[in-house]
Amino acid sequence: MRPTSTSGFYLSRKTVVLCSFLVLVLLVVCTVLAILYGKLVAENTGIFSPTWEPPSTDPSRQGPWNNSRLPNSLIARNYQLELWPRSLSGLERPSHFFGQVNVTVTCIKETEVILLHSHELHYTGVAIAALHPPAIRCTWLAVENDYLVIELNEKLITGMDYIIQANYSGKLDELLTGLFIINYTEWGVNKTVIASQMEPVYARSVFPCFDEPAMKATFDIRLVHRPQFVALSNMPAIHFSERLEKNGMWKVTTFNTSVKMSTYLVAFVISDYGCVNTTSNGVEIRVWADKEAISKGEAQYAINVLGPILSFFEEYFNVSYPLSKLDVVALPEFEWSAMENWGLLTFRKDTLLHHPNEFIEDMLETSLVIAHELAHQWFGNLVTMHWWNDLWLNEGLARYFEYIGACVVFPSATIENIIFTEELANLRPVAEEERHIRTPEEIGQMFSGVTYNKGANVIAIASRIMTKELLAKGLRSYLKTFSYSNTVTDDMWNHLQMAIDSQDAIKLPASVKSILDTWAKQEGFPLITVNTTSGIITQEERFDKKFENIMLNNSWFIPIYWTKNGSKQPVIWLEEKYKTIPEVKCTTDEEWVLLNINISAFYRVNYDDSNWHRLSLQLNNDPSVIPVINRAQMISDAFHLARFGHVDFEIALDMTVYLAKEKEKLVWRSAMVNLKHIEVMLTATSSYGLYKKFLFDRVVPFYHYQMSLINHDFNNINNDDINISLFVLTIETVCRLNLKDCLDRATSLFSQFMSNPAVNTIPHRLREVIYCGAIKAGTIIEWDFAFSIYQMHTSISDDLDLLSAMACTTDPWMLTRYLHYAIDKSKISEGHAWRVFEHVARYPIGWILAWNFIRANWKLDQTPKTEYIEFESFIWGLIEGLTSNFQVKELELFLNNTAKGHDWSTLLGEINAALQKKLKWMEKNNSKIYNWLSRNIG
Repeated sequence: MRPTSTSGFYLSRKTVVLCSFLVLVLLVVCTVLAILYGKLVAENTGIFSPTWEPPSTDPSRQGPWNNSRLPNSLIARNYQLELWPRSLSGLERPSHFFGQVNVTVTCIKETEVILLHSHELHYTGVAIAALHPPAIRCTWLAVENDYLVIELNEKLITGMDYIIQANYSGKLDELLTGLFIINYTEWGVNKTVIASQMEPVYARSVFPCFDEPAMKATFDIRLVHRPQFVALSNMPAIHFSERLEKNGMWKVTTFNTSVKMSTYLVAFVISDYGCVNTTSNGVEIRVWADKEAISKGEAQYAINVLGPILSFFEEYFNVSYPLSKLDVVALPEFEWSAMENWGLLTFRKDTLLHHPNEFIEDMLETSLVIAHELAHQWFGNLVTMHWWNDLWLNEGLARYFEYIGACVVFPSATIENIIFTEELANLRPVAEEERHIRTPEEIGQMFSGVTYNKGANVIAIASRIMTKELLAKGLRSYLKTFSYSNTVTDDMWNHLQMAIDSQDAIKLPASVKSILDTWAKQEGFPLITVNTTSGIITQEERFDKKFENIMLNNSWFIPIYWTKNGSKQPVIWLEEKYKTIPEVKCTTDEEWVLLNINISAFYRVNYDDSNWHRLSLQLNNDPSVIPVINRAQMISDAFHLARFGHVDFEIALDMTVYLAKEKEKLVWRSAMVNLKHIEVMLTATSSYGLYKKFLFDRVVPFYHYQMSLINHDFNNINNDDINISLFVLTIETVCRLNLKDCLDRATSLFSQFMSNPAVNTIPHRLREVIYCGAIKAGTIIEWDFAFSIYQMHTSISDDLDLLSAMACTTDPWMLTRYLHYAIDKSKISEGHAWRVFEHVARYPIGWILAWNFIRANWKLDQTPKTEYIEFESFIWGLIEGLTSNFQVKELELFLNNTAKGHDWSTLLGEINAALQKKLKWMEKNNSKIYNWLSRNIG
C-alpha cells in the first residue's frame, strides 16, 4: 500500500554498469535514481526504505521543537499522498484512514533535525530517501507544538533534495475538521460522506506536512474508496484503477499534479453525490449534492451564478482562473458557511442549496458567499498571506469583493453595506504583528469580524481615496507579481502606491502606506468631533463599550468628505489631533454641516448641539437632501455617542422624530437596532408607556408602507422591494405594540392553519411572528393547537418557531403551565427546556414567573455539569428584567444555596457590573427621556 508515481522512469543497473566509465554521468544518474527510488512504489506493498523508524515518546530536551514556528532549513517541493479511509473492525462505515506520504524537500540551511507538523497521527514508519540518505537517530512526537521530529546522525546538505517518507493512520471522526465523516439521509436511506477542512491548521491531522501558509508545494494525491463512491480533490482525476483486498474491491482515483499551493487548501470529498454542471471560459463547473436535493433542483441557482461571477473576476483581475475545473460541494454539516479550497469549494448545504421558490434574500446571501469563495481563488489561493497575522489579505479582500462579485447577479448587493456597520469598534488591529500570532489558538482568533469586516473597510477606504479604477490597477499588479507566492501587508501598499504613481490626476497628501497603516495597524477607530462655531475638527479614539476606559493615543490619517447645506465641499485631510477649518463654521441658524458623506471611512462623528439640532430640523423638513446611508449613520452615531456620554439621549431621539416619513430599509435597519436598545432600558421605568406611543407613531407608517409593497398579502413577500429580516422585525414590533391590523392578520392566517393543519400556508420566514401574534391575541384554543403541532415535531425550524411563539401569551396561568411543561420530558423535548425559560423571561409578564419557577423547582446540585452553560445563558437573559440590587442578592443566594459545588463568583460579578451600569444609565437618563417624550408625543 504505497503511492504509485504517475511520472518518472526506471533505470536498470545493467545500463548503469555499461556507463560506469563515465564517473560524472554515473553521479548524476545515481542522484536521479535515488530520488525517484524513494518515490516509486510497488502496487500492493508499503513504501520501501531500508531505514524505517517508528516515532517514540516526547523527550524533555530543548530544541527547535520548542518553537511554535517551523525553522527555515527546508523548503517543501512536492507531496505524494495516498489516503485510504476504512474500518478497523470490518464494518462498512469507515472509522479511520491510512495514509502514505512522500514529501520532497530541498535543504537551504544545514540541519540535523527535520520538523513536520503532525497532530494525532500514528506512524508505523518514517524514512529519508536521497543519494546518500542520512541515518535517522530517532523519531518522536513533540505534542505541544504538533511536530513529528526526525533527528539525524548527520546534517542535511544545503542545495540537496531529500524525500521524507511516512506510513501512518488517523481517526476519522465527526468533528468537522481535518478529514471527517458526516451522516445524512437521502430519500430515507442513511448515507455518509467523507470530506476535509484543513484551514487553518488541520492539514497536520491528515498528513505530516509543513503546515504554514508560506510553505507552498505541489501535490500528487490518490484516494482509495469503495467503487460506488466518487472521489474529488483539488485537481481533475486522471486515472482510475482497482485494488483487491480481503474485504472486497476498492477503487483508486489518482488526481493530476496540483498547482503550487498552501497545505490549508488541500481538499478531499468522497461521496455518492450527484451533480449538475456547466462550463465558463473553458472551466468545467460542477455542483455536487445528495441526489435527492439534485432531483429537486436545489443546486440550480448555484450552478447558474457560479459561471457569471467567476468570469467577472477573471476579467476584473485580468488574471485567468488557473485550473481546468471547479467543483462545489454541499455538505450536510459544516463548521463554516463555506471554504475556498482551490478547485474544490465546500459549502454547508443550507448555504449553497435552495428550493427554486426560496426567498430572494436567501438567494442574495448565497450569491455573497459564492462570490466570497470565488474571490479567494485569487486572494488567498493564488496569492496567500505569508503568515496568519496578515489573514486580512485573504479574508478582508474576499469580503470586499463578495459584494462586487454578487452585484453581477444581484445589483442590490451594494458595496456600501461593507462600511456601514453597527458595531465597528474593536481593540485589535486588522493587521497584527507576526510575533503576536503563533499558536493554533491565536491563529483561530484571527478568524473574527475584525479581519473580515474591518479588513474590507480598509480596502473600501483605499477605493475611495484612490478611485476604483486605480485600486483595480494596483490589485492586478499585486496579483500578477505574487502569483503562487506569499505576501505581507506592505506588499499590498507598495502596489497600490505604484498605481498612484503611474498617473497625475489623483494626488494623496502622503504615501498609501502612511495613510492606510493608520487604519489597518492600529486598534479601534476614530471619533471625529466638529465645532461649527469655531471650525475646529478633532479626532480621538473610540472603543467598544467593553473597553471604554482604555485610551491609546492613536491618530488616523482621515479623509473627510463633507457637505454644507447639501452642497458638496472639497475633501479635508485630518492627520493631526485637531485642525481649524474656517469653511466648517456655520454663521446662521439655517446652516448645517455633515461629515463622512456616503461613508468614506469607518469613523463616528459628533457635532456641537447646535449642528445636531439643525440636522434634525433638516430631516424633518426634507430628509432627501441627506444621502440614505448618512441618515442611517447619523442615527447610529447619535445613539452610540449617547451611550458613551458624549451627547444626551435627547439628541439621539431628535434624530428619530422624522421617521414617520422614512421609507428606506437601510435607515430603518439602523433605527430598529438602536430604538430596541432604548426600549429594553425603559421597560421597567415610568417612561415606558410614553415610549411605546412614540415608537408606535413612527414604525406603523413604515409597516403600512411595506404592506403596500406586497399588496397587503404576506404571500408576496418574496420580491426585491422587501428585506425579509427587516420586514419580520417590523411585524414583530407592531404586533408587540398591539397594532390591530397586525394582530388581525396573524389571527386570520393562524385560523386557516388550524382549520387544515396538514397545509401550512404561512410563509416560513414569517411563521414565528405570525404564531406569536395569533397566540398573543388568542385564547387557550390557539395555544393548545400550537402545542399539539409542536409535539408532532414536523421540522426543527417549526419546533423552534412554536417554542418561541407559545411564550407570547399574556395569560399568566398559561405561561406557568408552559413552564411546568418544560420540565416534563413527555411534553417538551429535553434539549428545548431552557429555550422555554428564556422565551418566557423575554417578556415583562413572564420574567418574574420564569425566575420564581426556577427558584422553586430547579435543583442545581443535581444538574449535569453540561447544563450549566445553558443555565448561565438563561441567567444572562434575566439581566434585562433586573432593576435592583436586592434582586442580585436573591440570585446570589439561590445559586450558592442550590449549587454549592460550583463557583458562581465570575458570573455574579459580571451580572452585578451589568446591573450597576444599567442603574446608572436609568438614574442619568430616565427623567430626561420622560420629559423629552412628553414634549414630542402629539
